[in-house]
Amino acid sequence: MNNPIRATIQSQHEMRNFEKLIDIPKEKSILEIGCGKGVGAKIIKKRLIPSDYQGIDLDEKMIKRAKKQKIQGAKFQTADATKLPFDDKAFDLVFDFGAIHHIPSWEKTIDEVFRALKSGGIFLFEELSQETWKHGIGKPLKRVLDHPYEEMFDRPSFIDYLNKNFSSVRTEKKSACGFYYFYGIAMK
Repeated sequence: MNNPIRATIQSQHEMRNFEKLIDIPKEKSILEIGCGKGVGAKIIKKRLIPSDYQGIDLDEKMIKRAKKQKIQGAKFQTADATKLPFDDKAFDLVFDFGAIHHIPSWEKTIDEVFRALKSGGIFLFEELSQETWKHGIGKPLKRVLDHPYEEMFDRPSFIDYLNKNFSSVRTEKKSACGFYYFYGIAMK
């Protein structure tokens, strides 16, 4: 999340992908998993005007950088996505801009997202999977990027797990410059 190219992609493409799938409700309580230095927070604050925004990241350095952004009304904290420090049914929306594939216990994260969402809440996710690293530019990138490749989910497993928990799941596959990923929404 320190790469300016990644920030541009997040701003120009990922949020638009979500907006193509659903009319994202505004002025709601929002949690962002893996908020990094606050790029997603800026996008969310600008487009959705949340009543409450909470950003978490496991990396304390990223949280310090996010706080330095001084994004009005945004709250950031160091936290583990597999053990969210929030009450049950605390959020209307949970965003994942490509963070969960870094978490070996990704199923626990999905369980926590489900627990933290209000009834009727929406989980919006953009993710990489094992398939990302088998095709196109993903093959050479696998040699230089640091991911938990052996514990990473494949796309069907991720979707199947969402379907076990959520009432409705919708996903789309995407390719950009030979780089494969998927995104979608899951409704509680």
